[in-house]
Amino acid sequence: MQSKSTSVQSFCADQFILIIFEKNCVMLFPILTFILFFGFVVLVFWQKSDSIKKLNRQLLESKVIITKELKDIRCFCFATGKRNHDFRFNKADVYILEDALFIFGYSEFQNLKWYKCLVILTHREDIYKEQFPTAQIPKLYKLNLHSFNQDVFIEFQTTPGIYSNIEIRLENLSLEDKQLIKI
Repeated sequence: MQSKSTSVQSFCADQFILIIFEKNCVMLFPILTFILFFGFVVLVFWQKSDSIKKLNRQLLESKVIITKELKDIRCFCFATGKRNHDFRFNKADVYILEDALFIFGYSEFQNLKWYKCLVILTHREDIYKEQFPTAQIPKLYKLNLHSFNQDVFIEFQTTPGIYSNIEIRLENLSLEDKQLIKI
């Protein structure tokens, strides 16, 4: 008689473990899906940032003469028209050349630089487009070196037509740095 009750208890325990396992699997699936999606998004951002870092290394290794290198410049970006996620950054590494201004825009997360885009402001588009084919080389609309709060105000359009006007304000540049900008 005891063997029958032991087998019944064993059977009930097995069913109970199976029920708990099934419920946890149902709960585990959304968590795993979220983790995989989040990992995919981080991977995409990391690859984009890595490609911009390669352009930064390419600039530093090229034979171009860099007049001044400014790191970790606070900036404000504002885009109107079509949404463009590349221009959502709040800091930039700025390189001033004789005939161009390189702006490597990035956002910081846990002391990591997530580069968003490279903007090259110049009148010699053909030369820089050849060396940096993935960079944004827009036509400059406005450049005000002494804007409100002594910021450098830059306005340009990413594509011809009615799509996106981008405004970038570089904050806290010294008077010496502003005088070096000759676009």
